[in-house]
Amino acid sequence: MSAGRPRAIGRAASVFGAICAAWAVPAAAHPHIFIDYAATILCKNDAIAGVRVAWTFDEMYSASLFHDYTSRPKGPLGPADVAQLKTGAFQDTAEQHYFTDVTLNGKPLPITQVTDFDASYDGRKMTYRFTVPLAIPLGRGAEILEIDSFDTEFYIDFGLVKKDPVEIQGNAPGLSCAPGSVLRHTTIFGPLATRIVRCRYERPALTE
Repeated sequence: MSAGRPRAIGRAASVFGAICAAWAVPAAAHPHIFIDYAATILCKNDAIAGVRVAWTFDEMYSASLFHDYTSRPKGPLGPADVAQLKTGAFQDTAEQHYFTDVTLNGKPLPITQVTDFDASYDGRKMTYRFTVPLAIPLGRGAEILEIDSFDTEFYIDFGLVKKDPVEIQGNAPGLSCAPGSVLRHTTIFGPLATRIVRCRYERPALTE
């Protein structure tokens, strides 16, 4: 962690961006938090009902979160710890729309809230899980849904997990999801290639 340990990810990223802008930080600057993320596409009643996002933090930041926002020396998190992490170290990310971008056919979808926040700690790494509610009916024809966790100030380096980065939960014939990549623009480093989740819906062929 950097000096003046941030009390919330969102606030830390905003402060970092302001400092870099003021002092013209060169390319030697680097991310301070590393997060591996995965996505579960939640399907119900022939529609995409939401995306369950999982963030797994690097060991150093995980230890800081555990130390700062829990009341125990070790062991799994209890309900009070999860509540403290939510209010003290996650809720502020709403200012950055939870560092989550969802587009449908190239058009951004607004993310104003998330639900079902949870957290776990395995003694090495902290993992957050939360759901982005959606309501995207399937069956109208070709659709492309893209999900990305990204910090434009690059204080946080998000990377798609290598093993099982995306899964589909629920019945959704014609929907397939796989890792993809796009070019994203940062405020400090310029364009960067980033891995995303890309889902395609193709109306299933009629069977006789």
